[in-house]
Amino acid sequence: MKTLLLIASALVVFTGCGQTAKQNETTEVQKPQSAPQVKTQTEKKPVFAEKVLLLDKPTDEQINNHKVTASTLSKLRAEINNIETANECDSSMQCEVVAAGSRACGGPSHYMIYSTKHTSKEKALSIASELTKYESLYNAQNDMQSICAMLTKPSTQCIDNKCVKLTNSSQLAY
Repeated sequence: MKTLLLIASALVVFTGCGQTAKQNETTEVQKPQSAPQVKTQTEKKPVFAEKVLLLDKPTDEQINNHKVTASTLSKLRAEINNIETANECDSSMQCEVVAAGSRACGGPSHYMIYSTKHTSKEKALSIASELTKYESLYNAQNDMQSICAMLTKPSTQCIDNKCVKLTNSSQLAY
């Protein structure tokens, strides 16, 4: 009897461990399929914005040949202050904003608000451009550093017959 029981249990063990052909087919179907291959492309280097490329950086020759003093910059800032003080207007269309100066990290150091009633656009742009050129040279000659925060162009409006800067706004007001 023990022999019969031993043979029966051996048959159960051997048949339970073996796989049938049908079980092999099921196992193959259940195998995870590999994901399709994704073709990767190498990214191109970023291209600098056109505006950044057009900015005039002082050359070594300009830096070495033309020494800019703090008094030169003070005189130009005083001219800009005089223009900004003469800011009488009849309408908001006479109020203009122009970038002036140069921070060491780039961008303007100041936005000049002026009235076209008293100052021509050409004169304002000329003085702003001159200040920008000289501040750029001064920064390069003196290894200046700045906070590297970019100023946003303010909006301006004629209020009580004076061109004023609108605070917390970079939108045009009409």
